[in-house]
Order: sequence, then C-alpha cells, then structure tokens
Amino acid sequence: MTKAEGSEKRKFPRFVLALPLELSLNESEQILTLTNNISFSGIFCQVDRYIAPNTKLQLKMNLPMLEDNRKTYRQVQCLAEVARIEAGVGDSGNFHAGISFSGLNEEDRKLLLKFIRRKNLKEAEELKKMYLELKDMAARLTEVEECHPTAEHFRKIIEKAINEMDQVAHLIDYEINELKSLQ
Repeated sequence: MTKAEGSEKRKFPRFVLALPLELSLNESEQILTLTNNISFSGIFCQVDRYIAPNTKLQLKMNLPMLEDNRKTYRQVQCLAEVARIEAGVGDSGNFHAGISFSGLNEEDRKLLLKFIRRKNLKEAEELKKMYLELKDMAARLTEVEECHPTAEHFRKIIEKAINEMDQVAHLIDYEINELKSLQ
C-alpha cells in the first residue's frame, strides 16, 4: 500500500535530523547510530542488525539546545520500543527502524517538546524567508524582462507560484506566532 492509499499513520510531524543515538538492548548489547528523523513520538534510524518489533530497549540521545545564547547538549534517556523494522536497500546488512518513545519522564518530555517546537519554528521561519525571496525575485524579473525576453517567462511562472502560495502563506505567519508565544 502506498502513502496515497492511506498507510501514513504518523500523529506528529517528523524533522530530518541526524543526532547521535545509543540504543541498549541489554547491559552488554548497545547500538550506536544516528537518527534519520525525529518527532514527539519517536525516531527513525538505521541499525546494523534486525531487532524484532515490540522489542523494549533503552534509548539515549543528546539534543542540541540554545541556552544563554550558546549551544549546549541535553541528554534525553527513556524506555523505547521498536515499532517497525525493514531491511535496508541493497546488501548493506542494515535495517531501518521506527522506534517509539514509551517511557519519557516529564522533564525529558518537556525538553523534547521545546526542542521540536524550536525546530518547527526555525523551519517555518525559513519557509517564510524563501517565500519573501521568491516575491523579491518576481519584482527583479520585471526589471530584467525589459532587456531579456526569457525573463517574462520566468516571471509568469514565479508569479503563478506566488499566487498559489499567497493562499497559504498566512498559515506560516500564524504558525510562527503560535510557536513564539509558546517559548
């Protein structure tokens, strides 16, 4: 089944992000890897062995935080569970694992929420910046088309995109304001 057919089950947005990750299956068996993406409910990563779905494990990761205008790292440690696993591409011997958080304490839950809100705010601000740059580009193309005949074609395409984006750009502003008010 494809995503278009309704297989998407995520409740929270995921952010592509490579964070160092330690998974402990027991006291003597650890896997060191990186997250591929993260959400409020779990992570997706690559592992070097098959771990059966529903396997409980201990998860540790360091979240980059901005405190007093300097970058620091705060560790999140919790119980987790393998939600799904699939073979990687090719003969690499790797697997892709979806791991859900199952035992976040309140402090780590708040830390993760703060991290994800900051990440979401940063991406929303980047989208707004790109949108405004596109509008600026359309204005500059109007000036260029007097000298170059192809510029008119570019301007028309960009203006069409801007018109479509104008219909949803207010949602980005709303999201930015909401996320800033939560900080």
